[in-house]
Amino acid sequence: MTSGPSIADVVLAVAGGLTDARELLNRLDGVAGDGDLGLTAGRAADALVEVAPTLAGLSAGDALKAVGMTLARRAPSTGGTLVAFACLAAARVEPAAGQTQPAQIADLLDAARDEIARRGKVEPGDRTMLDALAPAAAAFRAAADEGSEIGACLAAAAEAADRGATATIDMDATTGRAGWLADRARGHEDAGARLIAVILAAASSAVGEP
Repeated sequence: MTSGPSIADVVLAVAGGLTDARELLNRLDGVAGDGDLGLTAGRAADALVEVAPTLAGLSAGDALKAVGMTLARRAPSTGGTLVAFACLAAARVEPAAGQTQPAQIADLLDAARDEIARRGKVEPGDRTMLDALAPAAAAFRAAADEGSEIGACLAAAAEAADRGATATIDMDATTGRAGWLADRARGHEDAGARLIAVILAAASSAVGEP
């Protein structure tokens, strides 16, 4: 970013959001999962705090690569690995000439969404983290296309992710352990979707609206 909070500031804000959400994520994951997503979030938060000082002066791509590699090493659960892959996929996106910064970030979110869909072999409606990330990416893109600044785009994405996570309450689980325990999962939010909502809410809070 050229003004406002740095990439490191946003990463630290996300770390704080993950720390605060640990108990919630463990509780949601315990309904039909292993009950340890909050532990993964805590490990990821610690890793982000450590990597944040190394991000100064890096391009967005290099910063995302550093974050992705750190998460892959330090938070190697299913959820942590998917987020790490999403960061690494976004890191490979080359900005197009003449793009605005919001449009560049929209491309990064699209790449992250597509990577999670590919790696997880899921699509929207399968009751996974994609059900928060897909609408968030679409909302960010729509706001960027309207000429909104990054803060407003992130706010729209965070709101969409929150709605997407809430919508998983009424979805039938089809993948992973939750798919085997679909009756238990029904009526509860998907933990992975809420994880994405937590990350985007923290990032939005750090950047703020202009």
